[in-house]
Amino acid sequence: MANHPISIESAGGEYMESVLVLGWAVRPGEPVTAGQLIVTVETAKAATEVEAERDGWLAETFFVEGQEAPVGAVLGTISDTKPADASAGGPKPRPPAATAPVLAAATAEGASREAGAPVAVAGGRVIASPLARRLAREAGLDLSGIAGSGPRGRIKQRDVAAALSERAEQPAMPSTVASAASPTAPMARVAPQAPVASSVARHAEPVILLHGFGADRSAWRQVLPLLPADFETITLDLPGHGAETGRTAQGIEDLALDVSDRIEALGIERAHLVGHSLGGATALALTALGRVAVRSLTLLAPGGLGPEINAGFIGGLTRSTTAEALERWLAVMVADPNVLPQGYARAVLRNMERSGQQAVLAGLAERLFAGGTQAFDLLAALRRVSVPTRIVWGRSDRVIPHEHSLRAPGSAAVHLLDGVGHVPQMEAPELTARLISETLRSAG
Repeated sequence: MANHPISIESAGGEYMESVLVLGWAVRPGEPVTAGQLIVTVETAKAATEVEAERDGWLAETFFVEGQEAPVGAVLGTISDTKPADASAGGPKPRPPAATAPVLAAATAEGASREAGAPVAVAGGRVIASPLARRLAREAGLDLSGIAGSGPRGRIKQRDVAAALSERAEQPAMPSTVASAASPTAPMARVAPQAPVASSVARHAEPVILLHGFGADRSAWRQVLPLLPADFETITLDLPGHGAETGRTAQGIEDLALDVSDRIEALGIERAHLVGHSLGGATALALTALGRVAVRSLTLLAPGGLGPEINAGFIGGLTRSTTAEALERWLAVMVADPNVLPQGYARAVLRNMERSGQQAVLAGLAERLFAGGTQAFDLLAALRRVSVPTRIVWGRSDRVIPHEHSLRAPGSAAVHLLDGVGHVPQMEAPELTARLISETLRSAG
């Protein structure tokens, strides 16, 4: 009898090291079919449904509802045959290999809470899931005064719910809680508020970052910590990418509409946009759409300013079947291949194979870049932009010619970077972050 693991390999977001198990849809011993919902977990994108990859029986579960599970951990297993002890049910001890580090992390986290959990702020920026932010925004709750229960003090949905519950139970009390809390108090507590305003209070408009073709929201990992701490940042996966592989788009307008819908669902009306390559084109189309009030625009090697694009690179991403082949094409996007982390191509290919992303990207590429030509022209949209706009491009870009930047109107600042290819946020993260920051500040 073979047991096959149930796991979630990527939670998205630079602060996600674990997921929260929200609920099992199947009990141990029950049959499952490929594609059937098995378990729902909370990730950086609120709730993610994990489906069975094969037919069989749910043999065992290692995490209960409400329990944290490290990203990549085995949540449970599916057996090829009906388990003999199916009637036993209930979560079983986790695999020995994972037990020690998981328990150690849990112990450290518990000790931190007993001593008084720190407010979830990294470099002055509140760390919270998008769902937690939305709930807090709707309730008028200041996140800077909440101690998060997630990794690195990340504020989660349950933390906001606990804070709201405590506020409802004590309407006459001030919004802070005495430090001498009872040892039986809830895991998430409202900590004393700092005398300074929170990041959301200082800048109501967040910074939304959109990645390029074939990438995902983690493309901004090196830049995010370098951005001003008083701006909230939100990274989104484009349709057909990352956690949005199941979403489709027929053209650049569809991409803009999809992103606009998700921004509105977060309760955001005004925002700064940063986009790379296809994400830059989407940001421009989103600005032209007018459904979100754009405060500033920073475009890194954006699409849509000319017809040329490297068809070989696009085809290499969508057709490579070995890490060695993909590595050759990934090297095209940077001026110096040594900037790519060791094993990068193998990791990218593995993620694509797991999600079936290559087939999705191939279809998207056929619609957007048929015959090696960008099928959308956003020059007119760029000329109509009236907010601070900055274009950043590497002179060594072999994917989209940097000469496209010369078509930009005089109202847009253009920066051409020496020794940089198509991915400034990876090749020159410090300079890229500085230029993005200058755009944000110029918007007032």
